[in-house]
Order: sequence, then C-alpha cells, then structure tokens
Amino acid sequence: MIPLKLSAIADFCAGKLVGDDLTIERVMTDSREDCTGALFVALVGENFDAHEFTTTAKNQGATALMVSKPVDSELPQIMVEDTEKALGQLARFVRQEVNPKVVGITGSAGKTTVKELVASILRLKGQVLATQGNFNNHIGVPLTLLRLTEDDEYAVIEMGANHKGEIAYCASIAKPDVSVINNVEPAHIEGFGSIEGVAEAKAEIYEALNHNGTAIINLDCEFASQWQEAFIDCHKITVSRHNDAHFRANNVHLNSVGKAAFDLVKRSLTSKDTVSISLQLAGEHNVSNALVAAAVCSQLDVDLELIKQGLEEAGEVKGRLNHIAGLEGSLLIDDTYNASVGAVKAAIDVLTAHDGEHIFVFGDMKELGQESAQYHHDIGLYAKDKGVAKLYVIGDDVKHSLAAFGENGEWFADKDALIHALKQQLHSKQIILIKGSRSARMEQVVQALQEPKLTKVRGG
Repeated sequence: MIPLKLSAIADFCAGKLVGDDLTIERVMTDSREDCTGALFVALVGENFDAHEFTTTAKNQGATALMVSKPVDSELPQIMVEDTEKALGQLARFVRQEVNPKVVGITGSAGKTTVKELVASILRLKGQVLATQGNFNNHIGVPLTLLRLTEDDEYAVIEMGANHKGEIAYCASIAKPDVSVINNVEPAHIEGFGSIEGVAEAKAEIYEALNHNGTAIINLDCEFASQWQEAFIDCHKITVSRHNDAHFRANNVHLNSVGKAAFDLVKRSLTSKDTVSISLQLAGEHNVSNALVAAAVCSQLDVDLELIKQGLEEAGEVKGRLNHIAGLEGSLLIDDTYNASVGAVKAAIDVLTAHDGEHIFVFGDMKELGQESAQYHHDIGLYAKDKGVAKLYVIGDDVKHSLAAFGENGEWFADKDALIHALKQQLHSKQIILIKGSRSARMEQVVQALQEPKLTKVRGG
C-alpha cells in the first residue's frame, strides 16, 4: 500500500482521528493474522463484530484502529460511521492515486484462471497486482486494491458475487478500464433467483465502464447479444470458440494428458493475425479462458507474441484440474477449488479424454436454488453418457446424480468411508476426478489418495 497518514485516511473516509497521527502502509481486517504496522479495520457482520478483537489485533502488531464505536485501546483510532463503507472509500482513493490500468473479471466459472492468464501476460510488460485467493467480494476487492503501490502499472481484479449489487459496488471502487464476463452458468442461483438474474448481476461490471472503457464479450455465452445491445457507449471486443469474432480459436486439440493447444486468430478491420498456443492447462474450456485473456491484454497494448508467451508460461491454478500422481500408480485430477454445472461438465470432459478407467468422485454443488436437484441429476446423466466407469458421491444433492448415473454408482455417508472404499480398489489404470463446491472440502480426498512424494505424472 502507498504510505498514508491517519489524518488523511480520516479525511477520505469522513471520519475523525483520535490519537497520534501515524503513517501506515498496511490495512488488515483479520485479527488472527500478522497485523504488524497495520491499520486494523473493525468490520461488523451478521455473525461477528471485530470491535471485540481490537486487543487481539494490537497483540498481533496493529498500530492503529478504524472503528465505528469507541473501544478501550491506547492505539490511535479513526472513528467512522460504517467501517465497511470506509474500507471501500479508502480503497477507492488508493486506486485513484496509483491509477494503474485496471482489468475487471467476473463470470460463473473460470474467472480465477482468466485472472492468472491475464496477470501472466501483463507481467511481461510491467508490475502487476492481482487478486489473491478468494479475495473477490465486497471486502476482498477493497483489500486487494489497498495493496497497490506506486510501482504497480496494472491491477487485475477478480469480482465474484452472491447477490445483486455486489459487483456494482466492487466495480465502482476498482473502476476497470477493461472488463469481461467470462460466462454465465448456474452458480449462486439462490442469491439471484434465476440464470437471468445471474446474468443481470454480472452485467454490473459493464455498467461501471465509462465511454473510454472496453467490454470483452464472449459470444459463446447466451446473453452476449443482450450485452452488445445494452452497452452501446463503450468499446466492445468479441471472443468465441465457435463463431466469427475479434478473437477466435482454430485447430483446437489436447495432448496425451489433456492439455490444450490451438491457433489463436486475431481479426481487425485491416488484418488477420494467427499465432499457435500450447497451454499448460488441461481441457478445451481453457481455450475460451485463453481467448478472453488475450482479448483483454490486446486492449492494453500487448502484442500477439507477448500474449503467446504469457499464455504459455502460465501454470496450473491450484485445485483446478491439477494432475497429481496417486497411490498405486493411479492418476488424480484435482478440481476441488469449487464447482458449478459448467465447470463439472468441463472436468468430466478432461477425465474422459484420458485412456484408462474413469472414476468420478463428486461432492455437492452448492447455492443452486430450487433447481439444484435437476442440475445434479443432469451431471449424473452427463457422466454416464461420457462413459465414466464409476461414480462415488458424498453429500445430499449428489444423490440425484447417483440416481441418474445408475449402475456402478455409490453414496458414502462420510469421507473416511469414501476414502477407504477408493483405496481398496486403486490400480494403475485408473484416472480419478475429484470435484465439489468449496464447502464440500473434497481436497481432503485428494490429500488422502496422492503419493506422499509427488512423482512425474503418467504421460506428462
């Protein structure tokens, strides 16, 4: 973060400083973490009040507090009306002061992969700040922007949401120069009511663009034409796997371990350029992610050769189709970071592209609303149609997947029983896909089945 006086922060946030006017270069909201030299912001949520942990924050090294009510502390305090709102105001100021080129990324699936691909490309041009972990909501986005320094030339900001207005709020702080909706799929339906509600909420990222901004529109999304008509004031660049677009892919193919290669075609009014790309990422769906990343970076004056280099240098994202050596010579596909309907189907495609016996280990997909049973049923049918040999499930909604899959499927009441059953039948011809929503904690299954010392993946 850029160095700021507490008195200046108080001014930005319409607050009042009580105590010494220190200079701070960090902002923290979690008293359990190292807060050395930080301003600790006491957020208040439905089930917590961080004002109760200001002493803990001090013991962790915090040198000042931002609070919305007085607390008993010798540390300097900035008194504000609402600490969450003030956090956003401070982040907005820091973003304006540093003034990097900002990329805003949202979507139902693949947004973290797109973020990593964009960051990999832009690092070839200059210093990049990118969202870390799951810091992509109304708290995470401000905290990410507060990490900006004077040397950052680019900020790549991932934005997620589980209710309407959240992306609008995040985008109003980040003020992207280039924004993209990677896709719209059934995910977090509970917070939006319908797939149309998801699309409407995602479109908030385009609404935040000014007339100089650029919207990257994925023509393979069913809402693309709607967005093209709605956002007429900003510049628009299109991408597509299947249709004519500014950026498209030809000659898509997968290697022996499912990693994607393709010819990237960039079309303008006056020319058409092609470059061959070999990704380190598995699955044809990552071709779409790469096209989006290429389109984003092209709008930041990155040429095709650098785009190629950045795409090819980008490594796997943890928990997303990672190929790991398993026990007894088996191959594990760790796709446990999260799960939406589209992402699960894409993972099944990667699984069945391998030679061998295909095993799918599946935990519940969450926040799918009233249609959750149908979505899980569809996954069971998809796995069966793709030739998956066995389906092992844990959870409640996945029982619908099991019913659709039929023979050679089994439900387990807990992970210990699931892991035991898997270990009893492991052999070297098996490829095992493990997937579920974050709350399912399916990474525990991966940890139990992988070789203690990772060895070279079969076929890699």
